[in-house]
Amino acid sequence: MDFGPHLLLALIEGAVGAAVLALTAVGLGLVFGVMRVVNVAHGEFFMLGAVFAWVVATTIGGHPAIGFIAALLIAPLITGAIAALADMTVLKRIDYDPERTIVATIGLLYIIQQATLMTYGPEARA
Repeated sequence: MDFGPHLLLALIEGAVGAAVLALTAVGLGLVFGVMRVVNVAHGEFFMLGAVFAWVVATTIGGHPAIGFIAALLIAPLITGAIAALADMTVLKRIDYDPERTIVATIGLLYIIQQATLMTYGPEARA
């Protein structure tokens, strides 16, 4: 029974997917554990980071590694700036009240989701 490179590639792909989910879960746990904020829009900020990484990586020409490294540096900064702006304009105004925070972050979820959908469309990109 010869698996060839397929088993190794499947294991690597599974490990990368698990690392992405673990990083997202750690971020959500950290936000809730430290700030006691239930951020329902946490996944949408993660999606924004992925979209900005794709935009940066495809915009920068040259070797693909340069685009990848630039995406690793630039996309988190843009996403962090948008998250900080959302924190200052929405969450601080409602004084981090748990019930209002849940409702406000659900609103942020839909705003971010629909703005991204209108800007980039529903097609998957690679």
